[in-house]
Amino acid sequence: MLKKQLLLMWACGLCGLNVLLAQEKTVTGIVTDGADKAPLPGANVVVKGSTTGTATDFDGNYTLNVPEGAVLVFSALGYKTQEIAVEGREQVDVSLNSDTEQLEGVVVTALGIRREKKALTYASQEVGSEELTRIKEVNPLNSMAGKAAGVVINRSSAGAGGSVKVVLRGNSSTRSNQPLYVIDGVPMLNTPDEGRGAEGVFGGTGDTGDALSMLNPDDIENISVLRGASAAALYGSQGANGVILITTKSGKDGRTTVTVSSNTTFDKAVNLPRTQYSYTAMDEEGNAGSQSWGVKGNSPDHMKGFFNTGVTSINSVSMSAGTEKAQTYFSYSYTDVKGIVPTNELQKHTFNFRETAEFFEGKLKADANITLSDQGVANRPVAGFYYNPINGAYLFPRGLNYNSYKENYAVFDESRNLYTQNWPQLENEQQNPYWILNRNRSEEDNQRLVAAIKLDYRATDWLTVKSRMSYDRLFNTFERKIYAGTLGVLGGEFGAYNYSENTNTQLYADIIAVANATAGDFDVSATVGSSVTRYTFGQGVSFAGTLKYANLFNVDNYLNPAGTFHRKTDARKEIQSVFSSVNVGFKGMVYLDVTARNDWSSTLVNSGGNISYFYPSVGLTGVLSEMFTMPDFVSFLKLRGSYSEVGNDIPAFVTTPVQTITAGVSSFPEKGLLDGEPLKPERQKSHEFGLEARFFNSRLNLDVTYYKSNTVNQYFEIEAPSTNPNGFTYFAVNAGDIQNKGYEISLGGKPVEGEEFGWDTQFNFASNENTVKNIHPKLNGRANISTSDTYRYAIVEGRPYGVIESKTFVEDEQGRIILNPDGTPKISDDYSEVGNANPDWTLGWNNQFRFKNLTLNFLVDARVGGEVMSLTEAYLDQYGVSQRSARARDNGGVRVDAVMEDGTPVSQIDARTYYNTIGGRNGVGANYVYDATNVLMREIGLGYTFDMPEDHFIRSLKISAIARNLFFFYKEAPFDPNITLNTGNKFQGIELFSVPNTRSIGVNFNIIF
Repeated sequence: MLKKQLLLMWACGLCGLNVLLAQEKTVTGIVTDGADKAPLPGANVVVKGSTTGTATDFDGNYTLNVPEGAVLVFSALGYKTQEIAVEGREQVDVSLNSDTEQLEGVVVTALGIRREKKALTYASQEVGSEELTRIKEVNPLNSMAGKAAGVVINRSSAGAGGSVKVVLRGNSSTRSNQPLYVIDGVPMLNTPDEGRGAEGVFGGTGDTGDALSMLNPDDIENISVLRGASAAALYGSQGANGVILITTKSGKDGRTTVTVSSNTTFDKAVNLPRTQYSYTAMDEEGNAGSQSWGVKGNSPDHMKGFFNTGVTSINSVSMSAGTEKAQTYFSYSYTDVKGIVPTNELQKHTFNFRETAEFFEGKLKADANITLSDQGVANRPVAGFYYNPINGAYLFPRGLNYNSYKENYAVFDESRNLYTQNWPQLENEQQNPYWILNRNRSEEDNQRLVAAIKLDYRATDWLTVKSRMSYDRLFNTFERKIYAGTLGVLGGEFGAYNYSENTNTQLYADIIAVANATAGDFDVSATVGSSVTRYTFGQGVSFAGTLKYANLFNVDNYLNPAGTFHRKTDARKEIQSVFSSVNVGFKGMVYLDVTARNDWSSTLVNSGGNISYFYPSVGLTGVLSEMFTMPDFVSFLKLRGSYSEVGNDIPAFVTTPVQTITAGVSSFPEKGLLDGEPLKPERQKSHEFGLEARFFNSRLNLDVTYYKSNTVNQYFEIEAPSTNPNGFTYFAVNAGDIQNKGYEISLGGKPVEGEEFGWDTQFNFASNENTVKNIHPKLNGRANISTSDTYRYAIVEGRPYGVIESKTFVEDEQGRIILNPDGTPKISDDYSEVGNANPDWTLGWNNQFRFKNLTLNFLVDARVGGEVMSLTEAYLDQYGVSQRSARARDNGGVRVDAVMEDGTPVSQIDARTYYNTIGGRNGVGANYVYDATNVLMREIGLGYTFDMPEDHFIRSLKISAIARNLFFFYKEAPFDPNITLNTGNKFQGIELFSVPNTRSIGVNFNIIF
């Protein structure tokens, strides 16, 4: 009986097994990226509720045996998991959408070390490659505006390829306030040019761009902004002003991918000054002057044809390929710019090659890359007077035939047997624009080489040793040929020739040990390392002089070789460092960070103090959502706080003064130490507190930070007595305290999230209060950064950094303008504060709407508070070419509340008398100060991604219509207040015949093969 029962059970089981086998089937498919439809190798495909599963191959394909009625679970790192029922199908394809929350789970931090975002004890924000390349800029940092809290970005007036001034959490130093740029964990050499020539703001300033302008935007994977000193503590003096971490693309294992990108925009000058054409430069007898204060008469608007429609084209191609053991990435980009200023052109070529590989069963990882960039610029725009064609175009005397001077900018002078400049009247303020563009032409070339190698060796399961070395070289040549007939102060009688070569280099090397261990509820990560950075600045030659024989541009043709300026400079600096950090986590809910670094700087040798400076940081994070039971709507809640100190060394050759030789004549060093006052490194002490939260299943995200920092031991130069035995002009001293405090808020969310329609939005808000607490006692409460006849830029105790000061009207007790006996307004002898260039707060609002394959993006960028001064408007008034001056003449004069010295009231002043007094170089700059508040439609993009057949050689195709700087919702200033004269501290908030901003509209193509 028992045998029969066993036999029956075996037969039933066999039948059941046969039934199950009959119900099991083979399913195949491909897993792709939902954005670009590219295959996803290594994605997991698992039968729900079981351990049965597989992974996709290099081409995203999978094959899996599944039972009838199975549900497949598709997942991949950085993508949202999807569940799909088989429902009898033999092929199941799926596209996975990126998971922002998962991607943000791991971030790049100091020294290129990746950490969990929830464990960070300081503020950090990332901007992805899509945000940077949707609407490309020649300098990719311009694309950061409005996309990260606490980041104030001003582009220089040098047009495409110009430097960018970036300030994180306010100005904190009397020297450079630029952050440190780090590419793939290696500090980058960046020495922005703060103005060519020593003439200052009026003489004509320009820049040669910075290292960031040499990057290919398509090579950037993402940018992390480390705003606070705690985030930058491990970078030492290099990161005293914050750090911007740039992670570039690398090769991927799997199918070879080729990406072609093309971005073309048409650029139109906007926000031009309001000029008049109803009054001429002619007097009653028909004689013309250089200023347009003559009789009435209609003149054509010649400004409409001066600026071109510029074209900016950025094209790139990249290739990614590899296996599990080795990966290759190669890219080439070509940038071609036709500027809005005639004859201004830029061409840039960038090559990038990167190879990553694993050896010894994955224990050793090598990462090597080389980047070559070459950028040529013809007639790069300058601001100020000299070599600036905009001056003459704006100030041209009305009533004369502008086209005759345009078409015949050079006329033959028989007495000199050469062509000379054709212009009504040459002045320091203006020349013929087309003479400048063709007979004062500039040519420059910037070349950059970066070679780096990184090695990671996993010695044990808990210990990894890293080492990196990089060589960064920037080489610039500049040439300007100044023909005879140019303004004499520039070209003499027979012309002049300027030529310079300049090389900056950086050699960086480090070795770092990283240990990770788990002990019970504790996770411990420790880092210890050492680095050395060696710089060489200004190595090169410079020649400038007037010519003996006309228009023969050669150094052998200088009129006075003994007096010709030849210079070869070579400022060197080396920083040696040791550093360490310990990060302790408890149950994934509490994290403690402690860092320490010590630097030795060669610039502090012979300073009378210690060349070594030490600074620590400590931070604590508590993940409250892990500690306590939260309401259902709270997905994540974290509090963090940190304190840190960061040092900054001093300029080269201050503690070891050297004599200079000019034209064979030696001169005393310009600056040196004050006896009895050793120089110390600058030190910033800061603390910050923050809250991070996510609500409603991470549909709403909030990050709030409060910070306060004080930077002490500021570097100042004070005037030295002429009797000092070393012949110094200035003594270098330490003193001062500059404080910054403020709030940063990032609020983002997904108000709508569906399969066919979605809306992502992000607000980035930051406010900063800057105060100069004190400066050196011998400076009597103030230090002038720059001074001109019209304005002064100063550091004043109790006021924000960078106060703009100017001469004002002399007024009586009732606030009435006092007039001189000749009826002109009386101007003060001294300067008064009229504003400062620091914004009170900034706001960026970034949006993305998705409907099926259609995507709409727009970015609104707002800057509120601060003031700017337009010296262009002052000159337009003085020359009688502004609409304001024409209206005043139409009204019979300028209405004023004024009084003569004897008390006689005056209600109106002749327009020419008034504007010739307050305008121009020696006028009342206070009348040309404007609120810098502006709200700008920064970006708009409308794109469509085409559905491509699976077997098509084109895997992804996206076309977008794009626009940048489309219009201002609000702006008071007569120019774009987001443009700065250049990136130096001296010229912030000042505008003088700068190139106007442009509205750019175009198209972007992105194709993946």
